[in-house]
Amino acid sequence: MTQSYQIPGVYSRPRSRAEGFARVRTDVAGFIGIAGPRHVGEARAVDDWQGYVAQFRTDDSGGAIPPPAGATLDKAVRDYFANGGRRLWIVNVASSVDALGPQQLLNRMLGIDNLAAWHGLELLLRQHEVALVALPDLDAEIMVEDDRYEPPGNQGDPCFRRCDRRAPSGVPTAHRAVTATGHGRVLSDDDMLWAQQYVLARLERERWRWFAIFAPPAGQTVARAIDWRERLTRATGGSDLGALYWPWLRVQDSPGAPEDLRSPVGAVAGVFAATDLAEGAHVAPANWPLTGVVGLETVIGDRENARAYDAGVNLLRGFAGQGTLIWGARTLLWQGPADAADPLSFVNARRCLSAIARTCEVIGQPMVFEPNSPLLRIRFHQMMVDYLLRVFASGALKGAVPEDGFFVQVNSVEESPEGHVECTIGVALAQPSEFIEFRIGRDGGVIERAEAA
Repeated sequence: MTQSYQIPGVYSRPRSRAEGFARVRTDVAGFIGIAGPRHVGEARAVDDWQGYVAQFRTDDSGGAIPPPAGATLDKAVRDYFANGGRRLWIVNVASSVDALGPQQLLNRMLGIDNLAAWHGLELLLRQHEVALVALPDLDAEIMVEDDRYEPPGNQGDPCFRRCDRRAPSGVPTAHRAVTATGHGRVLSDDDMLWAQQYVLARLERERWRWFAIFAPPAGQTVARAIDWRERLTRATGGSDLGALYWPWLRVQDSPGAPEDLRSPVGAVAGVFAATDLAEGAHVAPANWPLTGVVGLETVIGDRENARAYDAGVNLLRGFAGQGTLIWGARTLLWQGPADAADPLSFVNARRCLSAIARTCEVIGQPMVFEPNSPLLRIRFHQMMVDYLLRVFASGALKGAVPEDGFFVQVNSVEESPEGHVECTIGVALAQPSEFIEFRIGRDGGVIERAEAA
């Protein structure tokens, strides 16, 4: 806003942020799935559930288009916006669950189908504002006959491309995925696990840009959820670019509506977005109630909590009077208590570092092609420091003073006469307080409580 002055003099006015760059959003999610006949093979952004309905559930004449039978994308989108999401990119890979064969559908989701155009994951990652990635329709279901079977799946290199498989004649019924007709998952457990491994491997190529949200299939016990996580990270030894959430949720979209069993990925992504918008990426998306959730597929007690969380499975857990909360914020890098010292074992630290990297890229972009001078380096250094001071003030970095939390170094003109401006930034990321202890005692009839040292 332009401010008018009547008396000559020097005036000051506060700046909301460092001059020269806009706030970089980290709350924008991207979902890949089966959205119906409209916008197949396209990436579309929506800002609320009504926007999704307008783009994917309404035809050109204004008539309603039903969601594809067996697809789970609609449910994930609804959960995302119900839990605080504000912007979402949708990549629609097929008009229906049975429009493609299982392996062709999987390849289309991952963008590895050798077509000239970008599809699936590759198309999504070209939307610059996307920071969170999920594939809800890895859990898509279909009406199947008993000619489908469950052969041993690929346990090897995530870059291996699977082929289509049909049950040969004479396969024993014990090896078939379902009997007679009924609902069954389009993708086997092994295919789903391989797809999640592939996503992690793909994100590693540009490791600071994205974060993936995963869940195991429905029907898992604590032991099987832990085993799923171990197999997911076995090939790489862990990854700080994703997190696993369990168990599945029982969701009621409105009072009186039937309960529906759903993967937690949509709701968890919504909480990620809501936390980022309210407080910033440096705050753990945990200890946050989920909207619309009326129960869990598996009831979690303290014993199950201890087993799963020690293994790095982020739990959804119900608490009396509080509803269902996200009760964990560990990345897939976590392999045990020894990893507690590594900040990147925690979701918020990893995403805070990604937010810093994204913002620094935005700060530096306008300076490309400017004269290679000391003045350019002074401006660059000052803008980086201004930004990191705000990051430090938010509580995202360790230390009592800014010097403890970060440093910025920019090379001189003499050190790089060919025109390269190199900026080295170091940050000390804060970690979440997972365990808070209190001493409770009595002194002269007065109950005292103090946080333990």
